Amino acid sequence: MAEAMLNANPREERTRSSLRQIREQGGIPGVLYGKQTGSMAISVDAKELKKILGSVNGRNTLINMNVNGAKRTVIVKSLQMDHLHRGIQHVDFQEVSENTKIRTVVPVHLVGTPIGVTHGGIIQHDLRSVEVECLPSQIPNHIEVDISNLEIGDALSVSDLNLPPGVKVLDHPHTTVVGVANAKAPEPAGQPEVAPEPAAEAQAKTSEKE
Repeated sequence: MAEAMLNANPREERTRSSLRQIREQGGIPGVLYGKQTGSMAISVDAKELKKILGSVNGRNTLINMNVNGAKRTVIVKSLQMDHLHRGIQHVDFQEVSENTKIRTVVPVHLVGTPIGVTHGGIIQHDLRSVEVECLPSQIPNHIEVDISNLEIGDALSVSDLNLPPGVKVLDHPHTTVVGVANAKAPEPAGQPEVAPEPAAEAQAKTSEKE
């Protein structure tokens, strides 16, 4: 699994003005969590973090973080986004050990075109990511699901996933990941269709009301 380098600076102040100043200077405030060290307030360079998040592994990239000369292996635990300006407001990092399993979320990628789609069906992708447990070095970029053999009415669940060695999915085994449904929905049940009245009868009823 690819790794990345990232420098972090400890920060003492946690006021709104100090956080705003960090962002104005091109940084992102954050917190580093570790079992041995507890929590530490830090800041990182926004461009460097965005570069890591845009890599193949994204949020699951193993990061060699340098904090005042101390090296730590971390991954991104959570992000707080500013959806209006599409920027990262805050980031939490989790320190990891190469010998200790962790839990994280990885995306599910569909591969192939289902047979059912060629017959008029539509793909229903219900589960787009799964929670996994594994060693940090075993975190997959994504989990591929071959859907080329699915007919209309077929579906694949979590128990059908082909997982890399050492990776365990924590989602319920019977949770549907993807299926192929009939594109033509059945007619809704309702009142029986009534034939229109002949014009002469309709005119007679109208005359009676007048």
